Amino acid sequence: MHVMAGPARSLGLGPLGLHSILQALYMVVLIVLVMMSLVFGKPIPINQEPPQPPHFPKYLRCYRCLFETKELGCLLGSDICLTPVGSSCITLHIKNSSSSDIMVSGCRSKEQMSDCSHTRNSPVSGFWIFSQCCFLDFCNNPQNRMYYIT
Repeated sequence: MHVMAGPARSLGLGPLGLHSILQALYMVVLIVLVMMSLVFGKPIPINQEPPQPPHFPKYLRCYRCLFETKELGCLLGSDICLTPVGSSCITLHIKNSSSSDIMVSGCRSKEQMSDCSHTRNSPVSGFWIFSQCCFLDFCNNPQNRMYYIT
């Protein structure tokens, strides 16, 4: 019977030998991954200051017009209004059965937002008022209305 001794014996492919080879391969892969992350990874600066919270504006800026038509644009009072964040910009559409559309745009406070996306009869017979709110800066101006107000 011929028995091997020394290093040749430890390289046998018995159950323990295969296990040792797999462990060695896992260690090589782990070392390669760690080295790659050190070489190609983003370095972590020492003494880094804590991240600053994002700056949130205090006010929502809205387009305001007191009398507007799609054909002629704003005819009375075009400017900007400010409302606290959490409030909304609004456009009121005053319509009748002949499809005329007069718009009034401005700001709505949190307390007044109950009429957002609401249709109601106008005090003038034959007209109704449809209100639409949006919540981004200038989302109710004529250029942005079709994107932000449905």
